[in-house]
Amino acid sequence: MATTTRATLRQRLSEAIGDYHSVTSTSAGNSAATTIISTTLLDLPGGGDDDAFEGWYVMVTSGNNDAEIRRISSYIANDSTVTVGRAFSNATDTDVTFEVHRYDPTHKHNAISRAIEELSKHVPQMIRDETIIVDNLTSNGDFETFVGDTFTNWSTSGSPTVSQETSIIKHGDGSAKVVASGAAGQMTQSMTVNFNQATNRQVTFEAWVYATAADTARIRILWGSSSYESHSYHDGADEWQLQSISISIPSTATEVTAVLEVADGYTAYFDNSWLAIDPLYKYTLPTSLTFGPHYVTQQVDRFNPNGAYHPIQQNGVPMRGRILRIEGLGMLSRPTTDSGTIEAGEPQISIIIAYALMFFNRLLLANSAQQQRERFSQDMQMWGQEARSLMQEVARPKLGAKRSDGTWHVEEDNDGRYLIFDRNRYSATTASAR
Repeated sequence: MATTTRATLRQRLSEAIGDYHSVTSTSAGNSAATTIISTTLLDLPGGGDDDAFEGWYVMVTSGNNDAEIRRISSYIANDSTVTVGRAFSNATDTDVTFEVHRYDPTHKHNAISRAIEELSKHVPQMIRDETIIVDNLTSNGDFETFVGDTFTNWSTSGSPTVSQETSIIKHGDGSAKVVASGAAGQMTQSMTVNFNQATNRQVTFEAWVYATAADTARIRILWGSSSYESHSYHDGADEWQLQSISISIPSTATEVTAVLEVADGYTAYFDNSWLAIDPLYKYTLPTSLTFGPHYVTQQVDRFNPNGAYHPIQQNGVPMRGRILRIEGLGMLSRPTTDSGTIEAGEPQISIIIAYALMFFNRLLLANSAQQQRERFSQDMQMWGQEARSLMQEVARPKLGAKRSDGTWHVEEDNDGRYLIFDRNRYSATTASAR
């Protein structure tokens, strides 16, 4: 997928209106952090005249003051020195890159963000999500969300060192790496269960496990009061193995907790885990999916999460433990830093720049003197026409209409959007055939 940084978008927008100048400091600025010096300024139009850049803007793009924007109060051509009205956070060093703009770069960034937002329906991001597992009660069971030094929604026991692994993975972009030291290391997640109804119901817990030594890694279900149900250990074959526990919830259970365990002194990896008790009919759609879903398919082979995905048969039901592939359209990202990216390249970027320039001239029009308004109004109309023309020529095709075949539908409220399966599935909850 092509991506484009905000820095490139700002450059493209600025170049379109003749307002892009990138230079490098040739000497250190003063200790008060109010000056920046570059002999290259002499090569810019008017750079040989004092106060040529007065009222312009400096945006630093490297060094200790990276991303800081200041307005120029004066310029001395004799020593190529720009003075800003408000001091930078630090004195400017030599070899620091910066840009000079006639117009505030912040306004350019705002116009770019507005254009991306408005155009997302016409130049959308194609979304394919595979994070929903049928009937799964765990959260972040695929270990894609890792914040600080913990996996979201998971706790640890035995003080293991946990981290997100991006090379040894079974599905998605990450797995859980668990290093046990001093005691058996565990990652745990407890389910919310109504035991008056759940006793004697079947619970299924599965996870992919990777280990390089035998008898060092396994999955368990904790019932409470040190009562466990355990799978046999991984055989250490240096490969991913699917471990599965299916058992009735005992009457003595006070909790249902999924446990991933590694023996003291060893390292193991876990991925694509799930735990289910009863059928689930309602699934929260990922927030990245704003239009659709247009297609919902399910994993065909439970032993191959990266294999084929087929449509759920008309008036059919999804199968417990299978991954759902959700396809639809989403909003393009609106980068907030120069290194931040949007999920688009050419020719879509040309549409975004034209649309951004329409908004940019609208902003200039609203804040301009009377004698300048006609010019900005004309430029706004010109760039609007350019955007519409480009949109007709190169906008991304949309996905076809969603097809549920009497199997699912979409609902939404103030808290989110939901995928709802329509048919009763109690007769299918144990379906797990390959």
